[in-house]
Amino acid sequence: MPFQFRKEAIEEDLNSNFPSQGQGNPPLYYSLSEVVVPTYSINSVTEGSGLAENLQTAWDFSTGHNTVSNATTTVINNTGFWKVSLNAVLGGTGGVGSMQITDGLSNKTIWRYSSTTTGTNQTDNTLDDQIVFLRTGDSLVVSSNTGDLDIDVWYRQIATLNGTLVNPLGFSFA
Repeated sequence: MPFQFRKEAIEEDLNSNFPSQGQGNPPLYYSLSEVVVPTYSINSVTEGSGLAENLQTAWDFSTGHNTVSNATTTVINNTGFWKVSLNAVLGGTGGVGSMQITDGLSNKTIWRYSSTTTGTNQTDNTLDDQIVFLRTGDSLVVSSNTGDLDIDVWYRQIATLNGTLVNPLGFSFA
């Protein structure tokens, strides 16, 4: 006869999740002739030591904001991973805006807005979300070539340069 053991918590969980397996009629026993595979989750969210991504990347009181109009502005010059959202609002007859990563020598455009409307004024609105990685020496620059194009940018660091997650300001596990 194989070794049998009972663990009520396991039985209750299995009986509630797999009702066709008997509901204890006869009682559900486990033996060495059956396979019981213990599992361990290495997911920090399931073990309670990490936040789900949508919570970890929440906007918080550390969120930065800039409005760029007819200018080029360095928005972020710290290393790491950044959640960046921007809203371009054109209230005139045309304009070009961009978001670039620069290392001081060259630029990499990662977002661009262009409208070539001529004649009458128009209102145009576009919203975009990005995750940006900045190395040592990199900066995130936003530019608008006209006063008719306002680009609102808001941003929050979500991880450090080495990938350590940055939780929302003031958050702690209880």
